[in-house]
Amino acid sequence: MARDRQLTMARILAAAEGIIARDGVDAAGINAIAAAAGVDKVLLYRYFGGREQLLRRLARERRLWPEAERPTRPDETGSATLAGDLTAMLLSVARGLRAMPLARRAALSQLTERDAFARDAAAARETRVRAMTSALRAHHRLPPFLDLDALVAVLLAAAIHLALQSAAHAPFAGLELTLDADWARAERALERTVQALLGAAES
Repeated sequence: MARDRQLTMARILAAAEGIIARDGVDAAGINAIAAAAGVDKVLLYRYFGGREQLLRRLARERRLWPEAERPTRPDETGSATLAGDLTAMLLSVARGLRAMPLARRAALSQLTERDAFARDAAAARETRVRAMTSALRAHHRLPPFLDLDALVAVLLAAAIHLALQSAAHAPFAGLELTLDADWARAERALERTVQALLGAAES
């Protein structure tokens, strides 16, 4: 019996994930989730307590923010730089969001919604971003002029927006970000921007 309950709960969560990834959080109502899972909606209340609790459970159990690449210790490569590590982190986040429909929807929900799912997604993001900046501080001596938190906020916002636009199926500033070639152009621009801002300070 317990196994049946666990399987049903897993099916419900998978149904909610599929709806959100495809159509957004607003589309994930109780009736829609129950229909997609092939269960009576009574089970959503019995097993989760309601829609908000179900979405919070989903936020806890699914990856709503991609892992950022870890900084490279100078003694591992002999040439690790702050610009290189920051670029690698930003690109790993952008690529992760581009490849993860649920994470993209979670990122979008943080801009447009104030529900529990959006709050939990924002908390997951903030935890990962703080870890990212802490790792950069631990591995590199920062130039005195650098406000690392502000720089990461601005550049990460650009990376997030590029990933969101990659799923919009519409040109953005002349780039078709669904195309790998144009996505690569955006990545190169981001890399050159970081190098222009930080490269001289490290040379």
